[in-house]
Amino acid sequence: MPAPINNPDLAPVADANAVRQSVPIIDLGGAEGMDHPATAARVAGEIGDACRDWGFFQIVNHGVDSDHLAHVWSTIRAFFALPRADKRALNRSSENPWGYFDRELTKNQRDKKEIFDIGPGVDAGALSDDPFSGATPWPDSQPAFETAMRAHFNICEKLSRTMVEAICLSLGLPRDRLANSFAPTHTSFLRLNYYPVEDPLSDLPEEAGDGADLGIHHHSDAGAVTILIQDSVGGLQVFKDGYWYDVEPVEGAFVVNIGDMVQVWSNDTYRAALHRVQAMSLTDRYSFPFFYNPAYGAIVEPLESATPPNLYTGIDWGEFRRLRADGDYADVGKEVQIADYRVPAAE
Repeated sequence: MPAPINNPDLAPVADANAVRQSVPIIDLGGAEGMDHPATAARVAGEIGDACRDWGFFQIVNHGVDSDHLAHVWSTIRAFFALPRADKRALNRSSENPWGYFDRELTKNQRDKKEIFDIGPGVDAGALSDDPFSGATPWPDSQPAFETAMRAHFNICEKLSRTMVEAICLSLGLPRDRLANSFAPTHTSFLRLNYYPVEDPLSDLPEEAGDGADLGIHHHSDAGAVTILIQDSVGGLQVFKDGYWYDVEPVEGAFVVNIGDMVQVWSNDTYRAALHRVQAMSLTDRYSFPFFYNPAYGAIVEPLESATPPNLYTGIDWGEFRRLRADGDYADVGKEVQIADYRVPAAE
């Protein structure tokens, strides 16, 4: 095992020719698989093992239509092919977090990527007074874009709920134990990622070349679960036992990882894994994750199944989410982490 490294991005990548471990692949048993008790028990057990060992897994036989996915892929590629000026006209801001951005920071370092973030629909947003319920700015030149993305948002919402239910079962709890944490409306969002070979800021010499050495720098996701669809290029890596492991693209599979809130709910039984994306040097890469997040007013704390003592105080999810989002736009110093909420005696 390598020596501990303060900056995980400097840790070695596991030798692909010698690797004996890989992110688990879990068969969900089809669209209705979790409706069958035996399948639900098997899936929950496998997901629990994956959450304990990796914080990551891939799911197959998930029931999502391949024609839908093909349409989403073509729509995403068409959007990012728009002229930069057209995309920047849809820029997100600190007032409205939805839309386009090409200079996002992770760990106060710029990522080499372009993104487009899609928030909840108008109806969902109208039910909430949280700052993450603004209107998504859609491109006028691509009327089919919103329709395709909304359809995918709804599919991911349902699948994410299934993942959370399976996690509850794996912890010995009723499958609906966390339903109230996502009510009346959750703060989830869909992100489109484009990792170009060329620096997205190459037309802005004063901003380009400022250390965007990774597609996304190491981080854990803030929310509950993330469902990612990646293309065949590869580049996603998860940190485990001092090494970075490639999350190999599997045709038709979705990559799922747990976020910080599941780590808190499970009282560290499950750990939100650090992950990153390599910068592209030969081929452009695309992916689209869905971040399933609690309701803005949710208080997240260890569940009753947790082995005592509780390691965390209650986390105000809305405040936590806001503080994490602030760091996307500017260097605000140390990024808030769930470690900031650990009970002192638990250290």
